Amino acid sequence: MGDRVSVTITIGGILAAARTDDFVAVVQAARLTTEWDGEPFDNTQFPDDGPLRLYAQGVRNGEIPDVEDFCCANDLPFVRWSGGASGAFAPEIVIWTGQGERHSFGADEDGAIVMSADEARDLGSYEAISKHFQDGTYEPPAFQVAS
Repeated sequence: MGDRVSVTITIGGILAAARTDDFVAVVQAARLTTEWDGEPFDNTQFPDDGPLRLYAQGVRNGEIPDVEDFCCANDLPFVRWSGGASGAFAPEIVIWTGQGERHSFGADEDGAIVMSADEARDLGSYEAISKHFQDGTYEPPAFQVAS
């Protein structure tokens, strides 16, 4: 059955109007809403200004791969936080800036980036550690639907 945890995803970028229905379907399938325990997402809930912030509880393994894959395929940068399940997996933040690979960061239950002593040692310098934390605080641009 898998462990179920809370998830948030913040999405930015420009969605082609022709892909709006597909996007809404993917978001609905993941049971993401614009507020905790909110109404099902629909195409009237796109933000007027700023990125789109979506929430869900009880997400299996804290993963929403179909939403993330849709975002990557449609050039929509995102930041996803998922809570942890004791003994199974730790909280994490996954960031995709619109290019390259997705990057995963250890996190706490409040959505802050965390790092173990071993990770800090592996990075090797204060500058590398500082860059790691800076990279983990990416904020997507405003979400827009192209007309």
